[in-house]
Amino acid sequence: MTGLRVNPVPFVSVMRTTPGAAPSRSRAIEAIYATAHWLLAREHARDAAKVFRFMLQLAPRDERGWLGLGECHERIDQPRVAAELYGAGSVIAAPPGRVSVRCLIARARTMAKLGRSGDVEWTLNAAERAAAEQADEQLVDFVAAERRRLS
Repeated sequence: MTGLRVNPVPFVSVMRTTPGAAPSRSRAIEAIYATAHWLLAREHARDAAKVFRFMLQLAPRDERGWLGLGECHERIDQPRVAAELYGAGSVIAAPPGRVSVRCLIARARTMAKLGRSGDVEWTLNAAERAAAEQADEQLVDFVAAERRRLS
């Protein structure tokens, strides 16, 4: 599958609700995400990365694209690239004035793998503050669990 090229036509044409109608953008993005996730689940990380990149061109604020693309780079032994992608996603995928807690946690995990404990602590603190500001108890618990796991 090394020569995979992402062609949007199949995604768009499948999503047409009626003949001649415009495709639903959200349904097309869901189809692209499902394809990328399917490839990643079958250990085709390089191909999945191409699809996640395409997804992010269409929907740069979709947190799943950043998390998926970062995971692809982790699986192909590019943890520094993954960490940078998670960092970018933490800002781009979040609403203005917020950060993506899930992307920050993924970045912290990657930093831990790279042996950068100071960055892990800083990133987890940022994730903890963001989860508290968002008043999301599940995210607060998620950050606490990751802090215990990474300590």
